[in-house]
Amino acid sequence: MKKIIVCTVSFLLAVAMLACFAGCDFSGNEGETTTTTKAKTPLPTDITTSLDENSSVVTDTEYTPEKLKENTATIFEYFNVHINELKDIKASVSMSRDKSVNRIEETKIVTDENGNETEETERLPYSDNDYVNIAIDSLKDYMLNEDGDEVEYGGDLKGFLPVKGEDFVSRLTLEDVESATCVDRDSERTITVTLKSPALPETLEKAYDMGNVDEVMKGFEEANQYMKVDKPVLTYDNCQIIIKADVETDEITSIEYIKNINVKTAVTGVGKLESIGEVPVQLCYRDSVRYSIDRTDPDAPTTMPQ
Repeated sequence: MKKIIVCTVSFLLAVAMLACFAGCDFSGNEGETTTTTKAKTPLPTDITTSLDENSSVVTDTEYTPEKLKENTATIFEYFNVHINELKDIKASVSMSRDKSVNRIEETKIVTDENGNETEETERLPYSDNDYVNIAIDSLKDYMLNEDGDEVEYGGDLKGFLPVKGEDFVSRLTLEDVESATCVDRDSERTITVTLKSPALPETLEKAYDMGNVDEVMKGFEEANQYMKVDKPVLTYDNCQIIIKADVETDEITSIEYIKNINVKTAVTGVGKLESIGEVPVQLCYRDSVRYSIDRTDPDAPTTMPQ
């Protein structure tokens, strides 16, 4: 009898182990995550775009350009409709801002000995002068100031959200847009609208509070005993608006405005640095403004769980 029990237990353990092995994936890849959340407004997301490990949008370039163009039109229409609802809602909104000064990135097509072409990105120096480069790095603290603001629930969003003082949030048209991509992950939808580059100031004014790079240029004034700065030439490159929305309700929960401004100017050495003469300077000023939107009424009665 004891022998029968031992055999039976051994058999059950073997079956359990087989079941475990059958459920394992030895390929080293996790299974694809799918969402059971039903979208209120389905948008083309599954084939054209995805999120990489850094939560950045990746576009499938092998998808036909015609289909990508069609999807951009559909996604952009959704974007414009729902973003322009925001000034009529009741919500508390907080704004945060992040600025940075970086080297300009330049992408080149490189052909190898076999005729294969690849893209290479190079970060260009601020200038050809080491003293000027060191000065720019040391002046960044004076150039950049992070700030924020907020509006309480029911406050004036017309005067707070871009474009400030206007009834609209976006007057962008499809002609202004390079691409619009959408990714749905669980209950959150992320739409990224990228403007055509270089973007004209009059295009940006349709959706952005423009601001400027005066604070960056004023940073050079901290070193005015060593150099003076010419009036800069500005180019707006790879500007984006990113919204996040609830998949089930289409309600936007955040907007992020990204401006990449390529600044070209020249500095002339004075005083101890007079010998450097006039030095061309180029840098990228990145300005990111994020609005977080909470539609919860703080005075609404709360219901206790049963």
